[in-house]
Amino acid sequence: MMRHSAICYVTALCMGAAFLPLSVMPSHAAGVAGGGTGAAHAADMAARMQPAEQQAVLQARPAPAPGTGTSTGAAGLLAWPGVPRLGLPVLRMPDFARAPADGNARPLLPWLALAATWDPDLARRAGSARARAEWQQARAVLRVGGVDLLPSGRLQAGEDQVLAGSMAGMIGAGLLAGHVLPVFGSVVREEHARADGTVPDRMTPVPAARLASQGLLGIAMALETAHGGAILCGGLAPCQTVTGLGAMVHDAWHFPGMVMALPGGAGTIRDTDIAPTLAAVAAGVDMEQVAPGEDGHDVLGVALRQAVRDGSLKPAQVQAMVTHILASFYMSGSLDHPPSFASVHDGAQSASADTLVADVEAQGAVLLQNENRVIPFDPAWGPVLMLVRPALRPAAEKLADAMRHAGLNVTLSVTTEGAGAPGTLPPATAQAARTLVLSNSNDDNQMISTLAEMGGHVAVVLVADDPDRQMPWLDTVDSVVQAWAWRDEYAQPLAALLSGQQDFSGHLPVTLTGGFYPPGMADADYRAFARAHVVPLFPFGYGLSTHGHVTVSDLRVVRDGNHVTANFSVTNPDDTPVRAVPQLYVEMPDDLPGAARRLAGWRSVMVAPGHTVRLSVPFSLRLVGQWNPAGGNWNVAAGDYTLSLGLSSVMMVRHATLHLPALHVPGTLDGTPASAVTAE
Repeated sequence: MMRHSAICYVTALCMGAAFLPLSVMPSHAAGVAGGGTGAAHAADMAARMQPAEQQAVLQARPAPAPGTGTSTGAAGLLAWPGVPRLGLPVLRMPDFARAPADGNARPLLPWLALAATWDPDLARRAGSARARAEWQQARAVLRVGGVDLLPSGRLQAGEDQVLAGSMAGMIGAGLLAGHVLPVFGSVVREEHARADGTVPDRMTPVPAARLASQGLLGIAMALETAHGGAILCGGLAPCQTVTGLGAMVHDAWHFPGMVMALPGGAGTIRDTDIAPTLAAVAAGVDMEQVAPGEDGHDVLGVALRQAVRDGSLKPAQVQAMVTHILASFYMSGSLDHPPSFASVHDGAQSASADTLVADVEAQGAVLLQNENRVIPFDPAWGPVLMLVRPALRPAAEKLADAMRHAGLNVTLSVTTEGAGAPGTLPPATAQAARTLVLSNSNDDNQMISTLAEMGGHVAVVLVADDPDRQMPWLDTVDSVVQAWAWRDEYAQPLAALLSGQQDFSGHLPVTLTGGFYPPGMADADYRAFARAHVVPLFPFGYGLSTHGHVTVSDLRVVRDGNHVTANFSVTNPDDTPVRAVPQLYVEMPDDLPGAARRLAGWRSVMVAPGHTVRLSVPFSLRLVGQWNPAGGNWNVAAGDYTLSLGLSSVMMVRHATLHLPALHVPGTLDGTPASAVTAE
């Protein structure tokens, strides 16, 4: 049973749905909707290309590693050929189907830890840092995970498309500011697996219209938030699995950019059959990545040229594909400002990247439980025993050193493998009044249970990204912290949190299930739990504080045409500053499909002691609409809609009813900025 604290504390610079403050919009990128001058420039450039040049730029193929002359596809490096005759440069990118193998520093950070900050500004910083790292490797295109075309309860950036799309989009904004093209979508199958090994079927064809309020919603929000980019397909299933994708993206959204397929994602050619090529083009694929060894099996190469020769594919279709490709590259400015191959160097991770990683842990670590207020550890209560298995000893040593620098007396004890049964724990545990356990798997559960039964105060820090982590010991330990997959840069900020030098402010971007799902559930997101009337172990959006709390009040909702804004007050009655992240959820009338409550937007603000801030959260009515394929818009049914303000997906404290007439919301991508935060 989960024990909720009355203390609430939260994090993140805030945004509502896809709306961004003007201060974080990339200044170089035109709005997504309509295409702007970049789309016109792309169309003009595509028309100037010769047919062979148009066909060549539909693929990114294995490239020589920087500084070599051989095309080996080393480290998964691919190259888009450009058109030297027209001054279009070669642009390099990773093979998106392969894990990085070049040792390059990855300041993009662990996704769930970053999402747990609910901080779009930090996500943009991560994008900017990653752009610098990509330029050091002469790469101008980067896959941004966190969102996917297909629905899933296991997104890299959490289980909610509004949160995931917004955070991914802010990373994209940082990349675009550094002239690196963000490509959104297509996480891999392993990222969706549950603890029990279940991987939901994603291979059955599904119309894009059915995904408009699911996977495609996150993609749309990422493109809107970033103000540019491209779409990636073919990760969980072939691009053709999502039927009508191209029509949705280009005709309904009016997105001028491209749809890219990762290697094998657009299908495979067998013998001389051009059917996979025609299917890929019909599905909306504009560019294909080709991995080493795929020559002859790629669908937009020889087979496409054959399809053009025999009239199965019209030259105008090829030119339209090229226009989409160029539009995406013009959004990033990489055609005018390409990275220099001569500047490639390995380079260790910079101090700024280290700081960024530390900031993610400082804001993203989530306090799940804190009975008896064991955390923060008080030096006056005596020493703290840290207990770990041998595999976690290096991490524990770094954390113990950092805690000592924070003024705590810490002793490290390492168990033997398999320890857990009574009598197998180190003797020091019998005398310890306070024990801190670092745990990264269910293998530690028996050890934690045995330790808790010995009578001392026990705090558990979870150092793995496992939403299905089992916690059979939850009712017998005092404190639990979700600290995400360990990185050495986490030691200092985690020590500051555990010692009370900094307050916890992270909130869960996923539901922690404890390994238990309602019957028949494949996707373990918070909306599925709500529909099944099952309370999860720890809900989406949940997080506690050690320093203070806030109250929310005076929720008012205003509609102006298709735009709705929720206004409310947040008050800090305590004597310490508190970062608050009130979350706004919307729920459709009971008689309409999709009635389960879903996140509509959020804000984040630091509230001074004794002060009140008045906040606004605008949100899009498409969140309560049904996609209309014929009209390319969202149909919103007339009725009473419930807006709820709370501190997680199940902790609602204020409600308002919004009566809506029947409305049609345009499908065109939007980029309306959010209202500013004002203090009272």
